[in-house]
Amino acid sequence: MNNSKFCSLSNTPFDMNHPDLLNRLRSSMNEAGIDACIIPSSDPHQNEYIPGHWQFRRWFSGFTGSAGTVVVTKDFAGLWTDSRYFIQAEQQLKGSGIELVKLKIPHTPEHVDWLADRLKKGSQVGIDGRFFSSASVKHLMQQLDPAGIGIQTDVDLLSPLWQNRPGLPETPVYLHETRFAGKSRHEKIAEVKTGMQKLKADLHLITTLDDIAWLLNLRGSDISFCPFFVSYCLVGTHDVSLFIDPAKVPDEVRNELESDHVRILPYDQVESHLRNLEPGLRLYLAPERVNYALMKAIRDGVQILEGMNITTGLKAIKNPVEIEGLRSVMKRDGIAWIRLWKWLEERMKSGQYPDEWMVAKKIAGFRSEQEGYLGESFHPISAWGWHGAVVHYSVTPEEALTLKPEGIFLLDTGGHFFQGTTDTTRTFALSEPDPQQKRDFTLALKGTLGVSLLRFPKGTKGFQMDILARKALWDYAMNYGHGTGHGVGFLLSVHEGPQTIGTSASGYMQVTMEPGMVTTVEPAIYREGRYGMRTENMTLVVGDETNEFGTFYRFETLTAVPIDLRLIDKHLLTPQEISWINDYHDWVFDTLTPSLSDDESVWLREKTIQIR
Repeated sequence: MNNSKFCSLSNTPFDMNHPDLLNRLRSSMNEAGIDACIIPSSDPHQNEYIPGHWQFRRWFSGFTGSAGTVVVTKDFAGLWTDSRYFIQAEQQLKGSGIELVKLKIPHTPEHVDWLADRLKKGSQVGIDGRFFSSASVKHLMQQLDPAGIGIQTDVDLLSPLWQNRPGLPETPVYLHETRFAGKSRHEKIAEVKTGMQKLKADLHLITTLDDIAWLLNLRGSDISFCPFFVSYCLVGTHDVSLFIDPAKVPDEVRNELESDHVRILPYDQVESHLRNLEPGLRLYLAPERVNYALMKAIRDGVQILEGMNITTGLKAIKNPVEIEGLRSVMKRDGIAWIRLWKWLEERMKSGQYPDEWMVAKKIAGFRSEQEGYLGESFHPISAWGWHGAVVHYSVTPEEALTLKPEGIFLLDTGGHFFQGTTDTTRTFALSEPDPQQKRDFTLALKGTLGVSLLRFPKGTKGFQMDILARKALWDYAMNYGHGTGHGVGFLLSVHEGPQTIGTSASGYMQVTMEPGMVTTVEPAIYREGRYGMRTENMTLVVGDETNEFGTFYRFETLTAVPIDLRLIDKHLLTPQEISWINDYHDWVFDTLTPSLSDDESVWLREKTIQIR
């Protein structure tokens, strides 16, 4: 199988934007009677990482961040994005004719309010409905209709302008074996059908690629850093329809699918299939995941039932096989981290200073030595000095800084293995940290500890925990502009709902934290132009105790990587927090040393000494 695309550290190449691209788009808008054009950061499947074929916003603006919306009117062009990308966007938009508009609240579409305020009554806003969820179009209409502004939802003005546009991926799918998945395809389909029966649904339309991959125990390599394949899925009471390029399905996979009553239909036939559904059927779907073009294609007379994808809730609860596999993977991942940190120290001491890109490639290399490794789970954040303050900095060979024996280095990286997916951040001091650096790091670390130490009753939601991650920073009038934690998929998306800690685009705030859920905990602090500090662990919700007050859960920390003790100001820690760090470091040492050399074990012992 070929996993080269989602394993790659490189970005999808694009032709340079034409200097007159804005003028050409405005000319097309004028011909089509469009007063404003919205270019989102999305594709027909609402993916986080998008195939090059659909990366319109990146191609048009030059901005490579994962979140941002471009709005073009006759006299203005702006990119709306949040605080994670302010620095990056300011640099990448230079010379594009597009201005940065800073979102006040992450994931809040303030460009809609701007359009309602700036456009005249009778104006027309043009969007391509394939790239907007049904829920987002409904919100857009609710905001613009009162202002007398119309919306055209089938406007594609950019495709004719994009020369040498990449084609759709053509890589084959492969089987995700039951010995790793813990449940067979047949069992998962049966669980979905049980959910459909409870909802009295005849069909369940699934358009999100992680849900489809999980349900069918298949994986692919169509998406950078995600083992997905471009497809749609329609679950019926008797069979399942998979809409995919048939050439991408090898005979072995086809035979397995057919044995489980999964039929393969061409990818581009999904809209016509929806148009031909029998009136009276009850179709269940997630309006925030299904694109508007598909929703419009559903035949009149078909009753639409709305809610979260059944698969989303099922896959969030890892089964015992997945949990044990993930615990094993986190040990292997920890070994790669130990070898990276030791290598980094040796390079810095010898004066052979690596650059950020070299470090990112090096930890990927150490991971590749571990059993079952498939590739990186997201574009690594390998950030020295001021790059660490660029919250979602994506390292490239061209922009990589050379590390120096001074300041702070932040590394956020993860990997896909057959037995699970990892995501860890560690912050390292490359010289003796000053008091402010130690204070900043420790206050952010206290947030990680605050959540990790929590015992909570059944029914608790992630947003209720968020204050524990932020209070230490708030006490010093500091904060960070991203979510505290996200779910992690099992050889799927590294950012997975439905659970979330804080407000997150990848989760549902009303979902409760349940045993079997894997969630990151990653409070942070960023000082623009200087450094970023973050300690991110993956955690598993497990049972704690049941008594007359109810059932209580807690978090089991899965990540097995030491915390840089040089950055800790112990005077800011409580005895309970110090005890947690000491116990955690003992566990890391005991867990990893059986797989390390004597030299590595001695080194690790020094990194996990007790705080006194």
